[in-house]
Amino acid sequence: MRLRTLLIPFATTALLTGAGPAHAAFFKAEAIDSGAGIKSVKDLDVARDSTGAVAYVKTVGLVDHVFVSRMVNGVFQSPEQVDAGLTAAGSVPVAAASDGGRVAVAYISGGALYAAVRPNATSGFTAPQQLSGQASDPSIDMSINGVAYISFTENGSSANVRAARLDAGASSFNVLPDALDINVPEDAGVGGGRSDIAVSADGTAVVVFGESGRVFGRRVFEGRISTAPQDLTVDALEGHAGNTGSATDPHIDIEDDSSFAWVSFRQSFDDNLPHTVTRRLVGSAFEPAVLTDGLGFGGDQSATVSIEMNGRGEGLATTGSAAQSAQVAVLHDDKLFPATRINQANNVPPRPRGDLAENNDGYVAWMQGATAATATVQAAFYDVVLDKRTVPGPTVQTEISSTDFGPVDISGGLDVAVDRVGDMVAVFVQGTGDGRRLVYGGFDRQPGVFTTSTTPRFRNIRKPQLAWSTSFDLWSPLTYEVQVDGVVVGQTTGATRLPLKTPLVDGVHPWKVTVSDRRGQKRDTTNVGQIRVDTTPPALSFRVDGVRSTGRTQTVRVTTTDPKAPAGTSGSGVARVVVDFGDGSRRQTSRKAQHAYRKGGTYTVRVSSTDAAGNATVVRKSVTVKTPKKTKKKKK
Repeated sequence: MRLRTLLIPFATTALLTGAGPAHAAFFKAEAIDSGAGIKSVKDLDVARDSTGAVAYVKTVGLVDHVFVSRMVNGVFQSPEQVDAGLTAAGSVPVAAASDGGRVAVAYISGGALYAAVRPNATSGFTAPQQLSGQASDPSIDMSINGVAYISFTENGSSANVRAARLDAGASSFNVLPDALDINVPEDAGVGGGRSDIAVSADGTAVVVFGESGRVFGRRVFEGRISTAPQDLTVDALEGHAGNTGSATDPHIDIEDDSSFAWVSFRQSFDDNLPHTVTRRLVGSAFEPAVLTDGLGFGGDQSATVSIEMNGRGEGLATTGSAAQSAQVAVLHDDKLFPATRINQANNVPPRPRGDLAENNDGYVAWMQGATAATATVQAAFYDVVLDKRTVPGPTVQTEISSTDFGPVDISGGLDVAVDRVGDMVAVFVQGTGDGRRLVYGGFDRQPGVFTTSTTPRFRNIRKPQLAWSTSFDLWSPLTYEVQVDGVVVGQTTGATRLPLKTPLVDGVHPWKVTVSDRRGQKRDTTNVGQIRVDTTPPALSFRVDGVRSTGRTQTVRVTTTDPKAPAGTSGSGVARVVVDFGDGSRRQTSRKAQHAYRKGGTYTVRVSSTDAAGNATVVRKSVTVKTPKKTKKKKK
């Protein structure tokens, strides 16, 4: 069994008492684009490295056109019109992103399907590529390796579901030759049967779509379509018979492992109310259905559905009900837990959307309000606990729309996406008239843990270069502020080294670094570093004792100390004393050295004292050694 973090649903009262996630914060909406021409936002995608793109519609010169704003380092960039050169109205844009800045977009313009690709972070979007002359309702997804698929409805004598593939590294799509629907003469992929597609890490895809009131799933292998489509429609669930021809609105997400996927859709039963039904794909077959909306039979009904997972299959299934409740079911360890309501009393369609990061941090955003004119966008964080078998669900709800931007447009769209470490963005529309804006709010994780790395050893450098490890944050750049002795001595943007400009006095100086992100979230180094400065050489004296005669022992006695620093702290300490008797003999490393000269003459005795910081003092003295005269023997 794979070990995973547990996420268990919660009671509605948790919204009133939960504590927010530590060391991070939701942030209010910021503008991506503005102007009366902003119509609606359709799709948002964020890759694991935080590469992202939002696709939306904006009126320019009385004609609707398709725009994309890319997210780089947690900030949305200047909008780019991806249908430039096309004069017809654009609509229903969808976007997909993968690591390295790779983005693909699909949209309808004048009834035809077009695509544009940005191969990497340094390239621009390709010119519009027409994939079908009569199409509607595109869906797009991209694998972590850059393979993308588009599913869409092609409209001719009958409506058929088709697909197109973008190979890894390629910049144009290839339309697959065959339709995906079961009975080609019948309409498929229309209305509530519009298709949805998900792509796994190995570049294979699964498409779900509606046909004749039933929901089907079908695999796509590169340019081949599976010959074994699966009917997901439920004949009966929890003792309630399913209504014929009532299955609609399929949504799918897939794990990195292409063998496993989950599909949510709406289907009515003998209470004649649509409910959210979810089924798991294992290999080539779907497991039994699970009722996912938490609404029960004979009461409220499902209005909107979605399901999102991370690469390991942990996820969140959301339902917006006709009575304006937002229901969330947690998907953990290949099991869907019972759905629970996440919002409070509400009078606008909540349209909840969720997503779950690779670190198992989950988020849900929804619309909330007593009236459309007072609508807001709320969000909640799903906490993670590793050492317990049960945990609460989301924390206290937080408003991420901004009162400065006017009311939220409840029909302008809402989407949510996360990167691999749990940074989240939600996109939606606020304001009216010229004050209308496409905005994003979300959750920004605090910069990661880091530490000082400059050596704490004594050094004879008054202006050392300080260094520290990198604080991890996908939404960089980060600002590092360096303090020495409690005083700020400099800042860097991104760099993890700082040469000091002002010399330090001898002694021990505590220092630390504080990192902050663009929203002012801060973190200190986990340790307080020590800069030890010693530029003062040792005090040194010595004397030479002994009879100055060859063959007689000369003794050098050294007195040396390392002075204290001005602040009274000790110096680095004497590390080595070297005595050189000046006659080519081997030097001695001792405070007491002895030596007998073999030849008479004048020698320079050199003594050096070096402290642990590398400061050295040298003292020299001359010593004259005589050779005794030989005594002549008297003749007898």
